[in-house]
Amino acid sequence: MSPQPPLVLLANRTRTRSDAIVEEIAQAFRTQIPGYHPGEGLSDNDVRKNIAAYVDDVLNLIAGGPEPKHEALEGVMRQRAGQGITLTSLLQSYRLGVPILWQAFAGVAKGNEKQKDALIAATPTLFAILDAYSRRAHAVYREIEIRDARRNEQIRATMLDTVLSEDSNAGAVFWDAVTALGLPRAGQFAVIAAITAEEHPSGDATPDIEALVAAHAGVEEAWFRLKPRAQLGVVSFRRNRHNTLDDLAARITARLPVRIGLSSPFTAVTECTKARAQAQVAARASSAVRPAIRYNRDVLPVLMASSPDAAATVISATLGPVLELPAERREPIITTVRTWLQRDQSVSATAAEMHCHRNTVNYRLRRFSELTGRSLADNVWLAQVVLAIEAPPVTEPT
Repeated sequence: MSPQPPLVLLANRTRTRSDAIVEEIAQAFRTQIPGYHPGEGLSDNDVRKNIAAYVDDVLNLIAGGPEPKHEALEGVMRQRAGQGITLTSLLQSYRLGVPILWQAFAGVAKGNEKQKDALIAATPTLFAILDAYSRRAHAVYREIEIRDARRNEQIRATMLDTVLSEDSNAGAVFWDAVTALGLPRAGQFAVIAAITAEEHPSGDATPDIEALVAAHAGVEEAWFRLKPRAQLGVVSFRRNRHNTLDDLAARITARLPVRIGLSSPFTAVTECTKARAQAQVAARASSAVRPAIRYNRDVLPVLMASSPDAAATVISATLGPVLELPAERREPIITTVRTWLQRDQSVSATAAEMHCHRNTVNYRLRRFSELTGRSLADNVWLAQVVLAIEAPPVTEPT
């Protein structure tokens, strides 16, 4: 019978002492590592069982056996995380166990030159195992952290949906969500609805406005719900700073490819549902020309967005012939009429705003009247034109 290789012999001799090694390591864990102390949830049997499995894995590997299966190792790590053991404590357990195990090897090798050589050969493997266990622990705890963050975000989103969608008369469901989110019951609030702009590539991530909102000096706190190409949130403003709303919307639309709808400011959290509906209507009324619409200020576009069918009828009946033109001819005419209306029907102010000649402005206004068959001097017709111009944009005719 051929003699055993030195490493196998070292492992096997150490195995005969494994019960004492497990006990020594367990005692070290129980006295030195937070989370492993008696009374903190882990039983003596649970601690010793897992240490014994770890020692057995190390001895098998040093004797030339296979590496421990990741599934079993990661299962123990997830179990420890579920039992409240922190990553720091878990890593400390590995660092504490390895020197004790090495001292056991040294005791076996004492007085035997071949076994001393085997110990030297085994040492890199022993510390490689420590490194491998540590790396797996980091990966597993990071995975758990990400999973928990996603779960918490889902819970937060569900609660915010409740606050924005449920009537406060629903009772406990509404108020439990308010409490869990940390929403004050009274203050200075507004709801913001953001829609990703059409020009933003659909494959790119939705621009996240929450950080930009929360960083504003006038904002106390913000709670946002992120959906594909849309965001909805409640903003709490600092006292007497609700006028921050318009500045905030201007900053967002200047920096991010989004359209913004703003509710009327309100003072009671019970008004969140009504404010959410206002913000969403305002967001539908927004456009590239007016990327931020406020429900209680921009009355005409909000009115038109509130009734899409009526808006489509007004647009078609008023701008139909203009909309049939190719885009390169249609847009200058509509932009000129819109600017002319915004500049108190002043041709000079419109020309200055658009950086063109007065004659160009007059030509486009005249061309608009020719195409629609009505004069802009007719005040009743002009009111209809204002409604059509202020309505949410329609798609190009197909």
